[in-house]
Amino acid sequence: MRGAARPLLVAGATAFPGFSFRWISRTPSTQDLVRAAARAGAPAGHLVAAGEQTAGRGRQGRRWEAPPGGALLASILLRPRASAEGVPLAAGLAVTDAIAHLGVDARLKWPNDVLAGGGKLAGFHAEVEPAAPGPGVAVVLGIGVNLRIDGFPEGVAGASLHRLLAPSPPPTPEELLAVLLPALAARLRALEGGGIGALLPDWRARAVGLGGPVVAETPGGRVEGRAVDIDADGALLVETAAGTVRLLAGDAHFIQER
Repeated sequence: MRGAARPLLVAGATAFPGFSFRWISRTPSTQDLVRAAARAGAPAGHLVAAGEQTAGRGRQGRRWEAPPGGALLASILLRPRASAEGVPLAAGLAVTDAIAHLGVDARLKWPNDVLAGGGKLAGFHAEVEPAAPGPGVAVVLGIGVNLRIDGFPEGVAGASLHRLLAPSPPPTPEELLAVLLPALAARLRALEGGGIGALLPDWRARAVGLGGPVVAETPGGRVEGRAVDIDADGALLVETAAGTVRLLAGDAHFIQER
């Protein structure tokens, strides 16, 4: 436990009655730790955050890399009563809510990215743990937010809060989580009460690329067309020469029209 964690503990317990917080300076993956806790019967709200991950992963098994202390790297166990498909939409909105609280305008890029300042600021990744006992489905939500990163890999357009907020300092991981967890709980309540449809208006309003050209690499091959909407299952609808295609997963490159 780190010294400035009391506001986080209060916020977390208010947002999730079963909240617990574990801080680890270095670990292969916070996702794996929370999945293990889910299999052991941990309640919703079990959260693990790390100063460094050596084998963190995002969507489609990609590595999530950040220098030690450079990012919020956390995973939390959720047990939604509604469909797990809506959790990524709720997570994306919650991250943008928290970042807006800091004074930064952030946008959502389907399916799992948060953009600000011309680059990727954050990402999120939800995994179902099928072996978890207990009520409902167990979803492990991983969230990464760049806090203090100056250099990004070649070809990667990244953003970091320390630059977006300068000259003010960026929040610590605990400070950001204290804002993020209530936002996440509120979005999950909306999901429980009204389904994905309750989240779609805000998601559409914050989405980049809707209405414009898109090229998506999917498990079934490349899809090119116009990104027309997000449907009631969170799928991206792409209008192609052969008709409308529903994409549930993939890498989307939204092309800015001139």
